[in-house]
Amino acid sequence: MPHDPPPPPDDRTRIAHILRAAQDAVRFVEAREADEVLADSMRSRALVNCFAEIGEAANHLTPAARAAIGEQPWRQMVGLRNLIVHVYWGIDARQLVKTTRTDLPGFIAALRAALDAWPADPSVPPTP
Repeated sequence: MPHDPPPPPDDRTRIAHILRAAQDAVRFVEAREADEVLADSMRSRALVNCFAEIGEAANHLTPAARAAIGEQPWRQMVGLRNLIVHVYWGIDARQLVKTTRTDLPGFIAALRAALDAWPADPSVPPTP
């Protein structure tokens, strides 16, 4: 019975980057009201950047890496990145705050689980 090849190491790096960006987004929003986040230009720009990074890295994940993370709205993540980069004046920052609160905690858990279960690199000998 043939086995699927493991995802390439670049996928693990991208997943770790997505995880950091998602964690940063949650930290930038924390318990703040959306108006407070929006009134702080550094915080709101940082939040937008987190979503751009998530979408860019997600766009380059292989199907094997996406499968390791599980069912996620990949197309929407990449689409949001494209909106941020190309139609930045159309960003709904309140929606980003809402998405950060409602969607990112579960996504972060899925990313952590995928990294914890990531196959060992066969070229690296196991540590005794």
